[in-house]
Amino acid sequence: MQNDPYVAVIFSNQRTGDDDAGYLAEAARMDALASEQPGYVGIESVRAESGFGITVSYWSDDAAALAWKQQAEHLAAQQRGRSTWYDSYHVRVATVEREYHYARPVYHLALPVDWEAATASGSYPMSTRGLTTEQEGFVHCSFAHQMLGVAQRFYADVDELVILHLDRTALDADLVIEPAAEGIDELFPHLYRELPLDAVATTTVWRRGDTWQQPAGL
Repeated sequence: MQNDPYVAVIFSNQRTGDDDAGYLAEAARMDALASEQPGYVGIESVRAESGFGITVSYWSDDAAALAWKQQAEHLAAQQRGRSTWYDSYHVRVATVEREYHYARPVYHLALPVDWEAATASGSYPMSTRGLTTEQEGFVHCSFAHQMLGVAQRFYADVDELVILHLDRTALDADLVIEPAAEGIDELFPHLYRELPLDAVATTTVWRRGDTWQQPAGL
């Protein structure tokens, strides 16, 4: 998002339930098309099981928002929405004067030897202990309250770890919060690409005593 005031187009709607496949394909197309338009800032969308949904698109100014409303392919999609996909909808256009942001900190536990190799080579290929991102498919990460359990389960014989403090804004949509594995309810952050070194904001050395203890301050 940007610091100057910008425009939010709030589209709340109730789906009919008809032609779900066509709707999903068109929604994906509209998301991609919107991102190509001048003045596009971003988009957020959520839908309940009842079919009620809210999509908010953000634009640099009112002119950019209006130009998107009148874009030819978007106009055709609006017509199909009225004839097939929506039982009702409501559009509100608002100016955003200020915004606030919070995201839970995310961390990755690295073996010192792996982190030393990464800083020397400029690349960190590891997913978790003994497995690369290519092998695992993603990088295992943790929230603060999960690190102690991870250390106790997988690093009980290790005396020292390096906590990588990750910049979530540098990871974009490749960071997914999901169950650790099939059949496990606890949600962990997984990064679905190799961890870029510029996404590591800072590091902390974490040493084990007789047992692992929660890192101070985290």
